[in-house]
Amino acid sequence: MSWIQDNKVPAAILGVTGAGVLGLGAMLFNAWSSAAEAQETFDSINSSLANLNSANIAPTPENLAAKHAMVKEYIDSAGKMALVLYKLQPDPKPLSDTDFQAKVKARTLEVKKLGAGRLPAEFNLTFDKYVDNLPKASGKLTVDQVATELSGYLDAVEEITTMVLKSGVGSIDLIERSDLPAEKVDDKGTLNGQNQRGAAEVSDQEITERRQLRLMLRLDQGVLQTILSKLASPSEMPYFTVVRLLQIENEVQVGPARVALASKLEPTDLGEPVAPAVDESKPAPKGIQPATADSLVVLGKEGIRAYLEIDLIKFIDRKAAASASGTR
Repeated sequence: MSWIQDNKVPAAILGVTGAGVLGLGAMLFNAWSSAAEAQETFDSINSSLANLNSANIAPTPENLAAKHAMVKEYIDSAGKMALVLYKLQPDPKPLSDTDFQAKVKARTLEVKKLGAGRLPAEFNLTFDKYVDNLPKASGKLTVDQVATELSGYLDAVEEITTMVLKSGVGSIDLIERSDLPAEKVDDKGTLNGQNQRGAAEVSDQEITERRQLRLMLRLDQGVLQTILSKLASPSEMPYFTVVRLLQIENEVQVGPARVALASKLEPTDLGEPVAPAVDESKPAPKGIQPATADSLVVLGKEGIRAYLEIDLIKFIDRKAAASASGTR
């Protein structure tokens, strides 16, 4: 008799198991084939979509009208956002050229009193040339319009400088600003080089004007964190500011020598630190006494030098700009 006849139950189990394995293998093969086919189809469709996205739009009247509609929607949305943000920023009051010059001198004196000993030797809130000279007309802007723009710029520079000094900075070694387009004029009051457009001539796509303030500070890490926090806080900084660049350098480039560390711990002959001398004339303090110092902070408490480039974002009133430039 065969083994199958003698062992019917085990043979049946083995037969069922074998059939199951074969069936499962067939299912896995079919699933793998389906997955490979689906992946191939997906790759083909994805490639087709990529080609369509990179292709040029057909120059049909329908596509042109759709494009114009989308551009108009974008411009309208950007204009609404710019109008809201324009109203949120401080609005400088109209000022004459002589009043602006007097304002530069008065504000500089106030900041110098606050930052005595912590400011550069030649300090006029970055408006040095207006201490002895008056603003000039620029393009289609009158002298008073230029003075008003400079006055708003002066307010922003003063706000940031005052905030930095009040935050506890050790010193301001450098403070510079970028010029306004209206300042780039020749002796005849006309714009130079690439700045032939007047400051009031703004296209429909322009909603901001970027001004930049550059600072070199000596301070510690906590003060730097405070300054960055205030620059980003709407409640602390009324102007729209963006820290475009931040470079930090430790004043201490290397750690102290081991000999210096050992001397500060006052080692004994056994190489163990000893407690500092106790003034017996003073009563011993109550409570738990601190343990004898057996370690020192090597890095982390040293001062730093920080270079910041801060963008002052001014949102433009496009309606007023278009009206001033004679456009719609």
